[in-house]
Amino acid sequence: MNNFYRVIEIQNLSIGNYIIKVEKRNLKFTAGQFFSLGLENNPINREYSVCSGENDLTVDFLIREINKGIISSNLRNIKINDKIKVLGPFGNFYLKKFDEKKQYIFIATGTGIAPFMSIIKTYPNINYKIFHGVRLFEDTIKELIDKNYFTFVSREKCMGHNIYEGRITEYISLLNRFNKDTYFFLCGNSIMVSEVYDLLLKNNYSAINIFTEIFF
Repeated sequence: MNNFYRVIEIQNLSIGNYIIKVEKRNLKFTAGQFFSLGLENNPINREYSVCSGENDLTVDFLIREINKGIISSNLRNIKINDKIKVLGPFGNFYLKKFDEKKQYIFIATGTGIAPFMSIIKTYPNINYKIFHGVRLFEDTIKELIDKNYFTFVSREKCMGHNIYEGRITEYISLLNRFNKDTYFFLCGNSIMVSEVYDLLLKNNYSAINIFTEIFF
């Protein structure tokens, strides 16, 4: 039972999204990594990125509930103090050291924003901006709403500061504001990642400064 950890809290963010917090105990990770989560007496696991900082007291995961999902639905309905299986960490979607003098642009769709939440909590002084594509405005991450958080809502009309209607790829001109030595991190669905990656290259950003992670 060494791989089972107690659930501390479940935070509902919207109809579709929630955060599950588990005891940290001996879990160590690097901001940007993910774990494989599962339920007792169930052989199926799913991979979820950490959205808490390296030094936070709990290990938190941002999860999208899938209709009739074997893991995501059951995790959302689990009781506090019950235990879930946590395996990992896995992944290399991070830098060994973040340079506070550099600028970082984080581009995500959906729960692909989770690793970026972890990074900015771990490195609160980094110079960053987040571009987040969501279907509905309710799926924005409210704790991030400030001058550094730009949202792109594709399935409803909405207005507000740093809010755009449509997909991220329709606003590539926003990315041309940055220096050519800027670091770009792309995380989310494969279509967005591929399109933005190609657009960045066409706009003369270097491939060595672009890091990608695809959510399936």
